[in-house]
Order: sequence, then C-alpha cells, then structure tokens
Amino acid sequence: MRQIVTEWFRLPAVWPFLASTLTGFDRPVIVWSGACGTGEEAYSAAILLHDHGIGGQVLASDLDADLLKVAERGRYDRANIDTNLREGRLSRVQVAKHFRPVHGGYVVAPHIRERVIFSVRELGVDAVPACDVALLRNVWRHLDLAVQARVMREVRELLPVEGRLGLGGGDLLNARLEPVEPVGLSRYFTEAEHSCIWRPR
Repeated sequence: MRQIVTEWFRLPAVWPFLASTLTGFDRPVIVWSGACGTGEEAYSAAILLHDHGIGGQVLASDLDADLLKVAERGRYDRANIDTNLREGRLSRVQVAKHFRPVHGGYVVAPHIRERVIFSVRELGVDAVPACDVALLRNVWRHLDLAVQARVMREVRELLPVEGRLGLGGGDLLNARLEPVEPVGLSRYFTEAEHSCIWRPR
C-alpha cells in the first residue's frame, strides 16, 4: 500500500464552488473521485451532496486495491478526525451528523457510505466514467505525458458543458514551485471559479 497524503475537504475554498455547480443540475449528479486513496475525498463529496440536498452518487476509484479496502471500511482513527477538526476542514456538526464513534475513532455513517461506489481503476488504462464533476487532484504528476493528454481528452468528452474538473494545487506547480499544468488542460478546459476548478471549453 503506497503512502499518500489526503484530508477531509482538502483545499476548503473549492468546495462551495463545487456545491454551486452541482446544485445547478435538475437531475441526480455523479461526482468522480479519480484517485480516492483512503476515501476522505470521496466521502467529503458525499457529505457535500447530502448537506446541499443534491441527489446522486460518488464514484470513487484508485489503482491501489489496498487503499480501497481502507476506504470501503470507512473507518478513521481519532487522530485523523481531530486533525481535520483542528485545521478547520471538518466541523463538529459534520462529525456529529455524518460519523459514528467507534473504539479509537469514527466510522462513516450509513447514509454517507451508501452514496459512494468504490472500484479499482487505473488512469490511462481503464475507461473514464461519465460524470458531472471530476476530482482528479494531485495525481497528474504521477502520469506520463501521453497518459495525461489522453485522460484530459477523455474527461472533456464525458463532462457536460456545465461540468467541472477539480485539480489540486500540486497539479499546477512543480517541485521548484514553478507554474506547470497537466498536458491538455488549457486545450480542453478553461479556468472557472478558482485556480483549481476548470470548466470545459
């Protein structure tokens, strides 16, 4: 199982914009968390849907089956939740509503867990799913350039015109903190409400 860095409601500033996009649909929506790791991003999206009364599902995928097993259990130790509370990404109201205390930590409540479908999926190998918001954050640097271009094109083809692509801050900077962007991003998308939210051209 690879080491990853993930958080609940990572990059908090983007989530209100994503909520605004998703509430604009007059049908159930699909959010794809395309490198979901241990599940925090996928469950954050499910909480967003629930709290805004938005119908739909979260498709959560990763190439690491061991990480997906952690995500599917939906169990997180107390330090995980406490850190995200302390740093303001989770609220105590959200924890009370959407988690159940267990020995040593918390488990995601059934009404959130049932909104998320997990599957093994490798970017650039397996098909990109149709979705309304694609969260592909902090993953592009791990893909070779040809794969970046192919995935970017496929996401553009499957997003509706009012859909959004979510990126991570690490996708737009290299190790020297110089601006970079995934191959094909500016060809197929244009920056929308935030530097990490892009809409189809």
